[in-house]
Amino acid sequence: MKNRQIEQRLKKALEHAAPCDIDAVLSRCDERKGTVIPMTIKKKKMGVAALIVAACFVLVVIGGGIGLGFGYHQANAVASVVMLDVNPSIELKVNKDERVLQAVPLNEDAQVILDGMDLKDTQLEVAVNAIMGSLLKNGYIDELANSILLTVEDSDPARASQLQSSLAQTIHAMMESSSVNGAILSQTMEQNQQLQQKADQYGISLGKARLIDQLIAKNPSLTFESLAGRTVNELNLLASNENIQLTAVHSMGSASDSAYIGSEAAEAAALSHAGVDSSKATVTKTDFDLENGRMVYEIEFWVGSVEYEYDVDAQSGEIVKSEKKDRIQSSGQSGSDIGADAAKNAALSRANLSAQNVSGLTAKPDYEDGRMVYEVEFWVDSTKYQYEINAADGQVLKEEVKSHNTGGQSGASQGDIGEEAAKSAALAHAGKSADQVTGMKVKLDWEDGERVYEVEFWVQSTEYDYEVASDGTIRKAEQKGHASAGSSSQAIGRDSALQAALNHAGVSQSDVYDLKIEQELDDRTPHYEIEFKAGRVEYDYEIDAANGNVLKFDQEHDD
Repeated sequence: MKNRQIEQRLKKALEHAAPCDIDAVLSRCDERKGTVIPMTIKKKKMGVAALIVAACFVLVVIGGGIGLGFGYHQANAVASVVMLDVNPSIELKVNKDERVLQAVPLNEDAQVILDGMDLKDTQLEVAVNAIMGSLLKNGYIDELANSILLTVEDSDPARASQLQSSLAQTIHAMMESSSVNGAILSQTMEQNQQLQQKADQYGISLGKARLIDQLIAKNPSLTFESLAGRTVNELNLLASNENIQLTAVHSMGSASDSAYIGSEAAEAAALSHAGVDSSKATVTKTDFDLENGRMVYEIEFWVGSVEYEYDVDAQSGEIVKSEKKDRIQSSGQSGSDIGADAAKNAALSRANLSAQNVSGLTAKPDYEDGRMVYEVEFWVDSTKYQYEINAADGQVLKEEVKSHNTGGQSGASQGDIGEEAAKSAALAHAGKSADQVTGMKVKLDWEDGERVYEVEFWVQSTEYDYEVASDGTIRKAEQKGHASAGSSSQAIGRDSALQAALNHAGVSQSDVYDLKIEQELDDRTPHYEIEFKAGRVEYDYEIDAANGNVLKFDQEHDD
């Protein structure tokens, strides 16, 4: 009983004399933080009350120290890694409060971008703006190469997605304010050790390694080694290939191809090499590709039953590879071809429609399962019809009918203006007349629940791209100037090299098929490697690129 009374009295005395005021102590500690306080320790016998007060203070300091230590750890723990790739590759490690803990240059170009910057402890958005400013100032992003890759690595998918969205908008605003029509690729991911090893091997970011991995998955002819040294703008152009759909990557804007000759010039080079009049050819494909380490336009076109495939150097316009196939003869068919108009009629008849009732009617030749076919497309209001017609007899081989959601509006109520009016709307917006433009193309498509016409044309070396809504409203307008094709002053040119090989073989070019030409200018003796077939003989040549001399040749009979 006495002990209990003593404890209660002692407690009351301490509450009045020396309360354990944690908040006040921490506040004073914060105010005096960094101040050196000289202390003289004197041995003095302490009473019970003093011992208890000292114990309370020790608990405060120890408890506060534990809290401050935990807070320090949290503030310096990496929550997300943000990677920015153009050709410079930069990695930003940030905490949960979106403050930069470390900015890491992953290559020499990145060191130039970060030179003089101290981004540690800055807000992530501020750091990204600073880096974008340096990229623009140093010419790594401009109208010739306008693409950037944003990657957010985070174990929290929701946080990663939020950062991806907000930073993409930050980058877009920065480009827009600098009058650059930018293209942004963005993605989120978690740590991947296998890809990290690849990234380390080639000296690139994990984000760029993931983008390359996705490109290879869609196009196995590409290799990691051939893509690792490519800029993001080049990777973005390759990703625009019609056969590649990167579902895990969000794309904003279009990659610039202004550093290249342009699709129309590439098509003209291929048609000229084939000796084909453009009015008689149906171009079915023009895409960017990578061939022997160089960017090329991959072009396919048809003349009757003959299919042509070309790779055209995207910078010089030279023919890198060409191939010609007579599809009817190779499949053993009679050689009959009903033609594009008859194929259209066969598809319309199957749909029980007439040409006057549809829009966007097209027919493109193709080759499926050993036979030539026509791929026919057309629209009725919000419904798209697709047919595959046998070119030999007009038989319908495939049929697909797909209706699109119009939000309760029919095509008729939207008042579809038609292809000719869509052309006129685009020309009027560009301030051009029909006789001033070339390469006019119109394609009906579906965007955001609305029918649109994609209109393309050229005025000299300037390309115009439009999206015209079904009521004539201009939804999108882009204008790109293209550089003209150059030529190498150190090489005789592919045509001259081919002629030298043909002269040596005693073969006429009209008798040649399966022609391939590759240029080796980095060799000790720069030369052209030429392969072709004539009759049942296969020829291989090496032609000196400087003077056209035959360096090596071989011919093999096909028995």
